[in-house]
Amino acid sequence: MTLNEGDYVTGKGIPVGEYLGVNELTEGAMFHKIYDVSKKATHYVPIESEGSLRKLPSKSTIMKNLKIFEKDKTIDIGEVDGSRYRYFNEKLDKMTFKAEIEVLHDLVVLKKDKSTSVSENKLLISLREKVVNEMSHILASNSKEVEGLLTLQ
Repeated sequence: MTLNEGDYVTGKGIPVGEYLGVNELTEGAMFHKIYDVSKKATHYVPIESEGSLRKLPSKSTIMKNLKIFEKDKTIDIGEVDGSRYRYFNEKLDKMTFKAEIEVLHDLVVLKKDKSTSVSENKLLISLREKVVNEMSHILASNSKEVEGLLTLQ
């Protein structure tokens, strides 16, 4: 992944951050410097942990991926062997916006049908908060408007 100064990124513990470049904090130790816009704090992410970061999607990517909420059926969990919760977490480990939206969609559909487990319900709440935060920033909308986009149609 190529990061440029000014890109907006997200990652573990960073809801929305502005990429500020690479810094050497100690001799030979290189870090990505990221300004967390919600916490107003600077994070230093080791270069070797770059896989825990991803760029925020563009507005057009968001709108394209939101079309999934037009469907009232889960995507692919009918073929899951074992725990759905583990499957969802493995999918989220891919660190892509598309994976987040797909898992969020499936959890919303399952919740509507009242078949989510306690752990899936917790995942739904935390994932919705994360996605709403990211989308609010990119779409320059408030959280209520964004939450409206994340409902089944």
